[in-house]
Amino acid sequence: MTDNNKDTLYGVGCEVMTCKYHESDNCCCAETITVEAPTASKKTETFCGTYKARD
Repeated sequence: MTDNNKDTLYGVGCEVMTCKYHESDNCCCAETITVEAPTASKKTETFCGTYKARD
């Protein structure tokens, strides 16, 4: 658990170490996530809209 006091979002991997929701075991601890890019037709055109830089 991070200083966010949130549980890990099981099943959601995250390798973005600069995100405040990143856990050391490469999991996401955000309460919910948003995947953005409404017109995407492949995964490389999407991105995490929940990302917030670490302080």
